[in-house]
Amino acid sequence: MTTQTMKTTQTFPAVTIKALPTGLFRLEDPTGIDGPHIIELHPAQVQVLASMVGFDMPDKTRRAIERIHGRIQALSARAKELAGLLNHALHVQDLDVTPEAQASECIALNLSEVLKDLEDLQAPDLVPTPDAKANPGGQMALPV
Repeated sequence: MTTQTMKTTQTFPAVTIKALPTGLFRLEDPTGIDGPHIIELHPAQVQVLASMVGFDMPDKTRRAIERIHGRIQALSARAKELAGLLNHALHVQDLDVTPEAQASECIALNLSEVLKDLEDLQAPDLVPTPDAKANPGGQMALPV
């Protein structure tokens, strides 16, 4: 079994892109008139750049996430209903369903968290604003 190593450097004519240990990406053009030109980008800046040139989530992935989101949403609603029924049996009918009630509450809570994660995946990418103010370093300030 062979292990694959992640390539951390790509070279194009006159530009080298290197993944730095800090998490930044360094773009270096050694052909500058005054010496090499170096730019370091944060992953969020790379994401904005990729989005600006149209590298978004593939439609197949988006459709799959939408289907999963719908299924998890339905399961979450049913788990909340079950938790309500078990709490009613526990507190109103005085039946001993404590373990079942706790389990259903846990399932409902975890399903709602998965639902939030899926909603985060479906959220639009960062959109650069044309009127973004430059920070003291002269770079575009990204929304947080």
